[in-house]
Amino acid sequence: MFVDACAIVSLMAGEDTAGAYEAALLDAPAAFTSVLAAWEAIIVLSRPDQLNCRYSEAEGAVVEWLEARNIQLREPESLRPVLSYAVAVAQEQGIGRRYLSNFDCFHYAYAKAMEAPILTLDQLLRETDIRTVP
Repeated sequence: MFVDACAIVSLMAGEDTAGAYEAALLDAPAAFTSVLAAWEAIIVLSRPDQLNCRYSEAEGAVVEWLEARNIQLREPESLRPVLSYAVAVAQEQGIGRRYLSNFDCFHYAYAKAMEAPILTLDQLLRETDIRTVP
């Protein structure tokens, strides 16, 4: 299962959605994420309303958190399909304020390329053709 950045942030920050994510992670035999999803989580978690820290400190926290939960940083063998899927979903769903974000397009693409469900509660991602959890 691909772990989306919003799930990482929710779990690390103890947001209201953390329980649903935690339950889904317990059932996942092989959870993984991408360096791009980790980077998005680092950006968000470094903000003043989150950990209020430097990017390097947020990186350490995210990497430690991923390792403690055995969530691997993985990339597909070929990145070309990831790019194609990101472009296709952006073309179909759109990018912007009321559409998928740039990061969401790539999270979708990684899950699709790796043929894995995506751990997300993001409604826009849930409206795509990939399987979402929970």
